[in-house]
Amino acid sequence: MPSPLIVVSGVGTGIGKTHLSVALVRAWSAFGRIAGFKPVETGADPSAVSPGDDAHSLELASTFHVKHSERALRFRAPVSPHLAARMERRPIDTSALADTIRSLRDGADGVLVELPGGLFSPLTEELLNVDFARTLGAHLLVLVAPDRLGALNDVLAAARAAPDLAPCIVLNTPERSDASTGTNAAELAILQPHSVLGPIPRAERADLAAHPAIRDLIARAMSAV
Repeated sequence: MPSPLIVVSGVGTGIGKTHLSVALVRAWSAFGRIAGFKPVETGADPSAVSPGDDAHSLELASTFHVKHSERALRFRAPVSPHLAARMERRPIDTSALADTIRSLRDGADGVLVELPGGLFSPLTEELLNVDFARTLGAHLLVLVAPDRLGALNDVLAAARAAPDLAPCIVLNTPERSDASTGTNAAELAILQPHSVLGPIPRAERADLAAHPAIRDLIARAMSAV
């Protein structure tokens, strides 16, 4: 049986998905061999993994390695994956990426996949992130959103557009709070049926790994197998 799979996406980009993903991988590693993998990354050096890359951060946090980073795709332009692939004339083969993830699940005790951009960002000209998430058969889809004005609209739109995936909503505390910060979790719990965790505090990854919400996400993924 394949190992548990957590897929992390969000309502947009630059909202702390990687920070949360690394904390999840670190905490999950207490339970065995865990791999963190970002199959596609834009705004990165395509020739090598750099210390600041999201993929590199996930690999450093992993306790299971099969040089899967070599099979990830990196594009230099900081744009949508489908645009970056078109600009560099390097098509994204989602079937090959799915095969890589399956091989990781065969050897690891758990795998976390962080998707690039938002849940409905185009991965290719034919496929959105949400479509790719469906093909992977994740045990848990984590939808990250900043706990600020606009969260209700963004989360409800994404969650209701993909009700079959039953995403678990995680609200990150933003760098700059506003009048809605701290209120959105309770409102979302009323307005939509999916689980809502947070707001998750701003903290170092090592400290965040010990947060109860992180432990909750891991338990949900493991119990879903």
